[in-house]
Amino acid sequence: MKYKLETIPVWDALKEDTECPFCSLKEIAEKRYLKYYLGNSAMNPETRVELNKTGFCPDHFSQLLKERNPQHLGLITHTHLQDWSKDLDKRFPAEKSGRSSFFSTKNTDAIEFKTQNDSRIKDCLICDRIDKTIKRYTFTTCILWKKDEEEFRRFLSESKGFCIPHEGDLLLMAEEVFKKSEKNDFFNEIKDIQKKSFQRLEEELAWFTQKFKAENNSKPWGSSEDAHYRVIQKLTGKRTEH
Repeated sequence: MKYKLETIPVWDALKEDTECPFCSLKEIAEKRYLKYYLGNSAMNPETRVELNKTGFCPDHFSQLLKERNPQHLGLITHTHLQDWSKDLDKRFPAEKSGRSSFFSTKNTDAIEFKTQNDSRIKDCLICDRIDKTIKRYTFTTCILWKKDEEEFRRFLSESKGFCIPHEGDLLLMAEEVFKKSEKNDFFNEIKDIQKKSFQRLEEELAWFTQKFKAENNSKPWGSSEDAHYRVIQKLTGKRTEH
């Protein structure tokens, strides 16, 4: 699959020196897509068609509500609800031979439709767009490393690494981009970066827990005061507000 290079955003995120540059890029993309679907695109018939096929996950519906644009949110959810209403007869098939076909073990149509509904409910336009955006960023990271750009490799090696979910995304992209010898070198470098990152966080979190003891009350926090927030981000790929 072909991906577009996005060098400037990757460089900017790497220079932020956060626990995971892809988390920063994901947050930027998420805000952009939230505004997009509540902007003029809400009046676009093509957007409505796209939305009717998928919709949004509960988390992104909640975030769309927080954007405080009720008119546009009402418009896109109205047509989405209408599309679900059209399928009502399929979700509740007519009775056959005096017995509701929905509960019939032979009613494969109902089972198949339920499977389609389950997939449709779980899908999310914003999640899908974010996923495609992260793929471009992981592709760019691999290409910059592959070009053997000394400055990029130095920034990468001195970074705080990646969260576990985005580490997986990066390694999957490496499978696509690199030849075997390159892939092994890349994996080893990422492994070293992650090892240092986890060791640092383990030490910071250990001191964080010790700071609650009376004998350590007057001792400085160092870099450990928000260690629990950063560890959760490292584990889940989601930053939480301090």
